[in-house]
Amino acid sequence: MAVVVVNEIEAGNQDFYEQVNPKVMPDGKLPDGCQLHIAGPIDNGWRVITVWESEERFQQFRNEKLLPAMTEVGSEARIAPNIKAQPVHRLITS
Repeated sequence: MAVVVVNEIEAGNQDFYEQVNPKVMPDGKLPDGCQLHIAGPIDNGWRVITVWESEERFQQFRNEKLLPAMTEVGSEARIAPNIKAQPVHRLITS
């Protein structure tokens, strides 16, 4: 079942995003299992919204790619420690 993941990174910004993103999405390509990626500023930081084929695919990406990339740029503490995937009822794209 597809899931949506909303990660609000307190004190995150575009510079932080631009440091991490190429490490997890080389050449701007979505990771395996990811169907949608949206990123942008919010009042207190930066928000990334993704849709995944399953929670398992997201957790694999998080553990194998995202956390190591954030550690590499010295920002692993910025990822929401209790980030949760929620079921998607319907995803419509153009």
